[in-house]
Amino acid sequence: MKFRYRFSFALLLICIALSIISCGRKGDPTLRTFEKPMPVKEIKVTHRENELIISWSYPSAEREKIRGFYIEKAEIKGQESGVGMPDFKNIMFLRSDASQFIDKDFKIGQSYLYKIRVYSLRDIISDESPVIKVNPRHLPEPPARLSYKVSNDSLEIIWQNAEKNEGQRVIRYNIYRSTEKGKYPTSPLNSSPLREPFFRDVVEKARPVYYTIRALLDTELRDEGYPSEEIEVNPKTFIPSQPHNLKYVPSEKKVYLMWDENPEIWVRGYRIYRKKETEVVFSLIGESTLPAFTDNEPLSSKRAYFISAVGPGKESIPSEIVEVYPLSER
Repeated sequence: MKFRYRFSFALLLICIALSIISCGRKGDPTLRTFEKPMPVKEIKVTHRENELIISWSYPSAEREKIRGFYIEKAEIKGQESGVGMPDFKNIMFLRSDASQFIDKDFKIGQSYLYKIRVYSLRDIISDESPVIKVNPRHLPEPPARLSYKVSNDSLEIIWQNAEKNEGQRVIRYNIYRSTEKGKYPTSPLNSSPLREPFFRDVVEKARPVYYTIRALLDTELRDEGYPSEEIEVNPKTFIPSQPHNLKYVPSEKKVYLMWDENPEIWVRGYRIYRKKETEVVFSLIGESTLPAFTDNEPLSSKRAYFISAVGPGKESIPSEIVEVYPLSER
């Protein structure tokens, strides 16, 4: 009986000890929730049209620990910008998944300060982010007179240089491309602002693409203006150049045709036309993706050939015509 009591008492002590240890382990995460959250380390601002776009990054693992972000803003007033502390105000709270805020409440020529504070799930406030100062400028006019030219291996887009109309301001350009009319991504096609009103792009052979250009100032804020008119580039309108140097090699049972390959990389192939001695008009007898074709009909009488290059939607003008005679008539 004494052994049973001693065993029960020992088991009770073990359970109490395990309970204390277990509680201690659960205490660590609870304490960590009271820690100050990691601050935002970098802020970027872009002035586009009537918007100041404030953006930042924050680690995904840290977002799980926070409630969100407070955007703080201060206005710098005239000559007093260097006197006293700026009066920051919370202007917006954004949830933890946010990485961007658009401010439309500003005036051209007025200077502003922005910073961000992070709030934890327990409303613990982070240290301040770096403060960024912005001074939005008057925007340049949209570029005009967009046009394009399709070359052998690229698409060249040009527009009117806006620098002539903008005084001493240095103008740069961003170009945007889309496969859907009127809807463009937020990031430009070019990796850095363009210095000249010219851009070379790859040729889209399967579907129409659309382009628009924005002029921007060469400032730290990259003040970017409104979009230009939209220009459509439809590959179905591309016309290949005329094929050249059509040659033939006759035999009794076949006629081998060959010609120079067209320089346009967007040419899809070639069409071959033939007219027999007894026929009045040329007829399409076949197509080829290579600059060569074999007519398998026996060469029993005089015939003539020409070819055309085929683009995404249109044919070139015909090549020169060659006449082929049966071998016995030579």
